Amino acid sequence: MRTKIRAVSLLLVTAAVFLWAQTTGAVGVRPLVVDISARPGDTQEFELTLTPSGAPETVALSLYQPVQLITGSLSFQEPDLDAFPVVKWVTLEETRVTLYPGQERTVKGKIQVPFDAGGSHTVIVMVESEPPEGQTGIVFKIRYAVRVNIRVDRPGLRQTAKLEDFGLVSGENNEALVKATLANTSAWDYRVSGEVTIRDSERRLVARLPLRSIANVNSNSDSLRMYPGSRVEYFAEVTKRLSPGDYTLRLFMRYGDHGQIIQSQTVTIAEGDFNFPSIAEVGAFSVEPAELELQLRPGQQKTEVLQLMSEVSDTVYVFMSGSEVEPQYMYSPLEWIQLRTPSQFELSGRGRSRVIMTIAAPRDAESASYHGDIVLSALSEDGQLVSQRTVPICVTVGDVQTPDAEVRSLAAVPSDGELSLSLDLYNCGNVFLTPHASIMLTDAEGLFAGRAMLTLPEGVDKVIPLKSQELTGTIEDLAPGVYTAGIVIESNGTEVLSTELPLEIGGVGNRSDVPALE
Repeated sequence: MRTKIRAVSLLLVTAAVFLWAQTTGAVGVRPLVVDISARPGDTQEFELTLTPSGAPETVALSLYQPVQLITGSLSFQEPDLDAFPVVKWVTLEETRVTLYPGQERTVKGKIQVPFDAGGSHTVIVMVESEPPEGQTGIVFKIRYAVRVNIRVDRPGLRQTAKLEDFGLVSGENNEALVKATLANTSAWDYRVSGEVTIRDSERRLVARLPLRSIANVNSNSDSLRMYPGSRVEYFAEVTKRLSPGDYTLRLFMRYGDHGQIIQSQTVTIAEGDFNFPSIAEVGAFSVEPAELELQLRPGQQKTEVLQLMSEVSDTVYVFMSGSEVEPQYMYSPLEWIQLRTPSQFELSGRGRSRVIMTIAAPRDAESASYHGDIVLSALSEDGQLVSQRTVPICVTVGDVQTPDAEVRSLAAVPSDGELSLSLDLYNCGNVFLTPHASIMLTDAEGLFAGRAMLTLPEGVDKVIPLKSQELTGTIEDLAPGVYTAGIVIESNGTEVLSTELPLEIGGVGNRSDVPALE
């Protein structure tokens, strides 16, 4: 029997659920997010559509203030008009609406932006059904928190961030965690993502770990939207066994359209400092190949085999599943995979097994590269997770793809008498890139100042569509000043992008976070 491998995702809707001692309706509302782009002094309108349940009900609408917690999650509270004056900008045409079965209602809202306003501002419209009179019983009452994001364009406002702390800490069970606390010091909201690498005293790569907030983990996302004035903690659990010795932690965080933060730290680990995973947890089995790469034509299919070998003496039970790059990733091949062997099987101690699958590209598949992960989880006889292996899968469909890229930012950091360059590259095309960047610097007078080659970091071999990746390299130290960086991005011998960015050496942040020059 063929089994289709699917990614399991949890859709988190911005809705708060409360217990109520009466029956309430299941009113719907759309949209759940309203994005408004405005200028100082503007007046703009928006609409919310309310969908009734199967019985008449009354719906209340009220304005709330969002507060971003240290976990990255949003909390909602009744607004303090002095501390949160933006709530005065928003007026609702109606705050109490009666809905009848089969009849949708539209509620209009108006936003009046003051002339001195600027930056990002978010107001919550809370939509909830009022409980019917005279009914009893414990049921759920659902209320929807509709985010109204008002972004007011004002010259001179930049996206900025501050790294408040960064280091290795102990978790609740004395596990090793890399922790970084980031503050949004600007007037804008923006998305944040990051990673940390760990290298031993010989500079060998030990681990590359994504930094994620608690809200990221709950939503299965690698990036988080941070709101003005917020502080959020990001963590990465060290899942490798680290022997006593010295290690270098290197943090890279990207924020907004063009910002990045880089920081390194040396830590010394002594015996017993942390509870690292056991050898069995680190790896109960190995799998070959480590990655699946296929070239298919629309309508074509191929069969692939994964070979598993036990690395422990105990029997484990292996469960196979799929994992998307991110929820609703548009270039996912997981729906194309049909298993020819069971998705759950026993792997005896020191034994071998295999997984056989067929990957079939639909006849109407777009020419592009498609990416996802096959996850193999090993459980002990008592049902405890022992270890997990992830096999990336890349399916390139068709002969004509569209490589494209965007340079988000470029930064220079002094390091041992030279400059470490970091370029944040976004793949905005539909095919993976294996990029390198050639950079030529000229000074304010247009004279040649230096040349550098930036490459993907160790352990990373491609940048998949709609994702970002850091390229790094070094150049000899330069005098402080503003230079022009001529950047050429190539992938597989083909030029993908040629652009210029200003690069400040010796200034605050040593970064370029402005759009490419025309």
